[in-house]
Amino acid sequence: MLPVEPAGAQQVSPTVAAAVPPSFEVASIKPSRPGSGNHNWDSSTDRVTIENYSLRDLIASAYGLKSNAQVLGGLQWLDKMHFDIAAKVDDAEVARLRSMTPPEQSKEWKLMLQSLLDDRFGLKVSPGERTIPVYALVIAKSGLKLTPAAANETGHSISVNNAHMTATAISMDSLADDLTTMPESDNRVVVNRTGLAINYDFELDWTRDRGNGIPEDAQYPSLFTALREQLGLELKPGTGLVSVVVVEAAVEPTLD
Repeated sequence: MLPVEPAGAQQVSPTVAAAVPPSFEVASIKPSRPGSGNHNWDSSTDRVTIENYSLRDLIASAYGLKSNAQVLGGLQWLDKMHFDIAAKVDDAEVARLRSMTPPEQSKEWKLMLQSLLDDRFGLKVSPGERTIPVYALVIAKSGLKLTPAAANETGHSISVNNAHMTATAISMDSLADDLTTMPESDNRVVVNRTGLAINYDFELDWTRDRGNGIPEDAQYPSLFTALREQLGLELKPGTGLVSVVVVEAAVEPTLD
């Protein structure tokens, strides 16, 4: 944890104090159990539980990156070691969070996670931009097969359940972000290059490739084929300039 000033220490001016990033009150870091499976992130008003995350996963989350491919550098252990983290915020921070809008809250949680990584992992990073491999989301040659959302549609949602995606009033930027998280994207950032500026309603069904290809008797095709056939969209491999953070330093944390 960040050091606590002893009683009677010199007072920090309001201007300097305001510049101190938010941090968790307490945090526990333990090694994940071998074979514990997928990531899990569970947060409430005053605490967060993170399971089976590598340091590269944590960096991507803390800096609001879409893919681990945007975290450059670092030793092999950044990917091989996985951690379970349980952290709690103090009452003053809870009050601050409750006064914030959802986007402000999201930024605050990221700043607290950055403080944790700095304190416990000795993490030092440099932000920047790099040209790296990406997938470009484009309109297929066969033509677009999307239904525009109603002009008065106020709800925006996208959900995926067992290779079935349901989207309501979703932009192509949002779809690109969601596709970035898919295993089929192979950790590449998906960049929206459709030129489409309105929102759409749609459903998408595909069969996940578990490493052995798509079975011949599968009800639905691969994600790439489903995008083309059902939505009239394609993912084209290429390169693009994206935001990155470069890991300058990191140490294995003391585990609890």
